[in-house]
Amino acid sequence: MGISIAVCIVAYISILWILRRDAISIGLPIAYMSTLLLIHLFGAYVHFIDPDLPNTVYVETGIYFVAIGAVSFVAGTWVVAFVVGEQQRRVDEPDQFKFAMFCVGAGWFLTFGLGFLHSIPSLGAAIGQAGAIWMLGIVVGLRAAMKRNTLVEVATWVAALGVYPVVVLVSGGFFSYGSTAVIIVLSVLLVVARSRIKISIALAVCIYVGLSVFVNYFSHREEIRGKVWHGAPLGERIDVVSDAFSNFQLLDLTDHNQVLAIDQRLNQNFFVGLAATRLSWGEVEYLYGRSVWEGALAFVPRAFWPEKPVVAGSPKIVAEMTGLRLNESTSFGVGNVMEFQINFGTPGVIGGFFILGYLLRWLDRKAASAVRRGDFGNAIIYFLPAISLIQPNGSIVELCSGSAAGLVGALGWRWVWNRWPGGPPHRRMSSPRPNEPMLRYPQR
Repeated sequence: MGISIAVCIVAYISILWILRRDAISIGLPIAYMSTLLLIHLFGAYVHFIDPDLPNTVYVETGIYFVAIGAVSFVAGTWVVAFVVGEQQRRVDEPDQFKFAMFCVGAGWFLTFGLGFLHSIPSLGAAIGQAGAIWMLGIVVGLRAAMKRNTLVEVATWVAALGVYPVVVLVSGGFFSYGSTAVIIVLSVLLVVARSRIKISIALAVCIYVGLSVFVNYFSHREEIRGKVWHGAPLGERIDVVSDAFSNFQLLDLTDHNQVLAIDQRLNQNFFVGLAATRLSWGEVEYLYGRSVWEGALAFVPRAFWPEKPVVAGSPKIVAEMTGLRLNESTSFGVGNVMEFQINFGTPGVIGGFFILGYLLRWLDRKAASAVRRGDFGNAIIYFLPAISLIQPNGSIVELCSGSAAGLVGALGWRWVWNRWPGGPPHRRMSSPRPNEPMLRYPQR
């Protein structure tokens, strides 16, 4: 198990090195790797330091496949540098703040203002994915603030980032959605920050504080959800969340309750290992692409196919492959590692993560290049489908349907941005001023 954990850490460092070396990135591949290791690495680590925890044999098998997937993801990311040609020269963009504020305002309006439309088939999915444009706004704002080395601006954008997880926790009782958004946005700092020492220290602090916040939330999760899910007034919800963190405890891996919290919610390895073991014993059959085909069907909008047999979520497939009876009130994601493995075994993990790494890095590079040259409309086009792929605990159906909905939402936002008062800067610069003659070139 120790070797698999070490391989995962090396893969993480390799991704970071690739992105910082190329410099044309907004950090999406490292965001995926961070969220992947969040639900696998720490769960494996607590078993590594305490082998007496139950199901360690399954956890060891699971983290082995995670290590294979992590290396394959790095390979897919690395290949993009040889396929994608040189990007255009950087253009200083004076209106990044305007675009960032447009994204944040528009995204929050959809996410918080039009939440009642999320239940409408197809439209609700597009609105949900389109609302994530607020993340691009904060990424652009943070990136520009870091380039100017203005700590006040950095702190302002980080404070704006904190709005989403707090609102999601108070309104929905969920911690994972907010934490994923925070990881996606803050990953850009790992790419643009200059000092490697500061990056290492900041990363270690963020991991420690993040896990500390998680264990405090987990110990009060039932109380928070009890208030939120039963429609308690806003004041009571805020009170129960405040109480959860009033006696804040730092992460302590000698605390048995904290270790159990990590083992229960940040250890997807158990499901991966159990399913792989049952496959090797012949207790269940490989899917041979069944869920991949379902993912392809997910591209068809439900508005056009109301009886479509494919639905988001994956507790059924988890129960089928692990043989477990799952609590219907708890979310169980099949996860990318498990789904690639139960379809085609080890080759499925290698191929699946290679493709995923390639797609995310290609979209990430395209989005970053568009931001650098001020082509913000196309930055949206590449960003929204990309973040829909950052679901390491999701299913192929969710990745496919989310990216399709994200593309639809991105097309809509690009249309709006191109017609926003003042117009996109690159279009304004290409148009002649009033009474100014157009430059003409002599005929050859």
